[in-house]
Amino acid sequence: MFTPPGRKKIDSYEVFESFWNRYYWVVMALALVTAVFTQLPTAQRGDYLVDVIFAAWTLVTFVAARYRPKQARLVHALGIIPILAFYAHRTDTHIPPDLHPYLYILFVFFPVYTAAAMAGLAGFATALLLAVAAGYDLLHTTPQTAGLTVLFWGLAGLVGYGYHRLAQLLSDQYQTMEALALSDPLTGLGNRRALEQDFPRYRELAAREGERLLLTLWDINDLKKMNDRFGHEYGDRKLREFARALLTVARKSDPFYRIGGDEFAGLHIGLRHPQQLIQRVREVVPWVSAGWVDATGLDFDEAYRRADRGMYDDKATKPETFPDEPL
Repeated sequence: MFTPPGRKKIDSYEVFESFWNRYYWVVMALALVTAVFTQLPTAQRGDYLVDVIFAAWTLVTFVAARYRPKQARLVHALGIIPILAFYAHRTDTHIPPDLHPYLYILFVFFPVYTAAAMAGLAGFATALLLAVAAGYDLLHTTPQTAGLTVLFWGLAGLVGYGYHRLAQLLSDQYQTMEALALSDPLTGLGNRRALEQDFPRYRELAAREGERLLLTLWDINDLKKMNDRFGHEYGDRKLREFARALLTVARKSDPFYRIGGDEFAGLHIGLRHPQQLIQRVREVVPWVSAGWVDATGLDFDEAYRRADRGMYDDKATKPETFPDEPL
């Protein structure tokens, strides 16, 4: 599938990530506010202490999320587990001690789910081991706690892993659809839509590097005559051969596009001698016209018009006769 060099992949998983990141931290803030509000009438020292620890931990990881959002959320979720265990082991809280094991089992549902959703089975296993280690004694206070542990944490892992797999499948599907929408199925090169999307990106990259951006246009002469004389299968084969020639002769960093039946385009950052590139391509595919333009300060439409004029000026110099034998 077509993926031009330098193109940042934007897929459905990034959409999920952006939404999930905002959602996660809003939920954490609301959880803290709710905890403090419900504790106000009867709060004791242990309640306030854990609230402060949770707030500090959330603030630190929230700042880290600016740079590594997914990793920060995962670390934060795992960090909630020992905080909950610390709270469940304290006696100076407004919750009766006999309810602490159930509180721990219930609230650990969220970090276990979050770890499974973000890191799949590895995240689920890590969260589960940490939760068991941090609250081992709490999980065996009554016969019911063991069963509730399996039920709540198993459900958390199952739902979280389901989300994880769904996000991956949607991401893969979106990338496939995007590649199909931006690629030419015959040659595997990008199509005109891909060229129009990539042009401003490459122009900005060239400006940052202090280089010029060249746009080249290419046309296989007399493709219609090829098709009429030798058949469309032959013409298609020549299109594929020309696409391979472009990719072979040009630099690896230069993307190419099939923008019409017999027309192709290329983007080139810092190319010093475009005529030499055209000549090398003609050594492989003689029956080709080409034009180019320095597109550094131009928008796409203007750059395309100028390169197109250059290509047709070059085309006018080519002989009109078509070879009797297939190329």
